[in-house]
Amino acid sequence: MRKIRILKVGGSVITDKDEGAFEKLNRDALKEVCRAISESWDGLIVVHGAGSFGHPHVKKYGLNTLGASKVHLACLRLSEHFCSTLVEFGVAALPIHPMTFYTRTSDLECNVEYITRALNSGFLPVLHGDVIFGKDGIEVLSGDDIVIHLAECIKPSRIGFATDVDGVLLKGKVVERLDIETVERIEYEGREKTDVTGGMLNKIRKVFSMNHRCEVFIFRGDYSNLKRFLKGEKVGTEVVL
Repeated sequence: MRKIRILKVGGSVITDKDEGAFEKLNRDALKEVCRAISESWDGLIVVHGAGSFGHPHVKKYGLNTLGASKVHLACLRLSEHFCSTLVEFGVAALPIHPMTFYTRTSDLECNVEYITRALNSGFLPVLHGDVIFGKDGIEVLSGDDIVIHLAECIKPSRIGFATDVDGVLLKGKVVERLDIETVERIEYEGREKTDVTGGMLNKIRKVFSMNHRCEVFIFRGDYSNLKRFLKGEKVGTEVVL
């Protein structure tokens, strides 16, 4: 049976999310991410965060209809950068935009068969953080939420979260194996950023809320670590579900 992998590339890896940054792409990092992916992308699904293309727009314009349009278009611009760079490395990237792919009534819903068909046809599906139609109007759908939802539906063998830190930190040191008992002791010591979807603790809690059990790793999203994850090696923090 074919093994599926999901890789979440944080917006903090491919954009500048420091205070005041607005649609600022980290081109060098993006090329390194795409180069690593190009060397091992069979059976891979990629989800990337919105970074400074999404979060500052939400804070500045809000989520009324005009604001949602501005946010969505900014997310599309980042998706275009990401997918175009993948194509430059010979990857058949297929952008999938959550605004027109996902909805939420009571639960998050999408056409999962479209993604599996894309995989079976030789494409690399690429999704991203976005705004969607939710049960009470327009809402933000984070890349992490997409990963968890796809994991429940597609049952991947491993999930990787590429971030701008070496893993989950406890008192300044990387936790090599993180179980549920350790979660509440985590002291995340990352830089403050403009982020409307939550930080590392929120990410960890979402992972532990997942019913599907598989290998999960949180690590710094540089070329070397991405290669290790895509080759099936342990890297950064292993989340023990």
